[in-house]
Amino acid sequence: MVISRKGSARPKAAEAPGLRERNKQEKLERIREAARELFAEKGFAETTTREIAERAGVGTGTLFLYARTKEELLMLVLAERVEAVQEERFRTLPTQAPLLEQLLHVFEGFFRLYAKDPGLARMFIRELLFMEPGPSGERMQLERAFAARLAGLVAAARERGEVAEDVDLEMAGFNFFSLYLTTLMGWLSGALGPGDSWRPMLERAFALQLKGLGPGAGTSGGNKRRRS
Repeated sequence: MVISRKGSARPKAAEAPGLRERNKQEKLERIREAARELFAEKGFAETTTREIAERAGVGTGTLFLYARTKEELLMLVLAERVEAVQEERFRTLPTQAPLLEQLLHVFEGFFRLYAKDPGLARMFIRELLFMEPGPSGERMQLERAFAARLAGLVAAARERGEVAEDVDLEMAGFNFFSLYLTTLMGWLSGALGPGDSWRPMLERAFALQLKGLGPGAGTSGGNKRRRS
């Protein structure tokens, strides 16, 4: 605490952390924007971390405090967009539509995002899947939060009678996310073809999952088959 000449106390020490945090956030935004611009202009492979640091107006040492590698910079750029798409998709969700339609609405936003730059998207998904343990904690939190929102859709569908009462909501959200990720990888690899070729595949996968979740699944008929 610092005492001014007028005798009033100024909490200078308390203000410093807030200022440092703002400066840190401003640098992060400059780095993210510089990486976004250069990846768009030159492509991921041709862009160097030194160029990103120069455009952001920071030293390379400072840059590495925010991202240790160019791959982590890619995560900084696209993770922000992915979160924005997620928010937009859930905000515009057709709340009265069947669960299948709601799921396709949510995931369509991500396919539209990745279609803008499939090469960058392939790199992003690869890094997302095989990121080193150190920086993966935040990514895992984001994935769990997203799966929880999907579980919320299943819970609402259960209230409408679309799925059985004993459905494991957490696992259902995880399963839908896994089916999306598998379809996305097939689409980005070209195995499913161009354009909206992902949609019929994802719709079929979700429909099959929902058939297994539906009322009457796992009843005595299924138990008899397992015992035979």
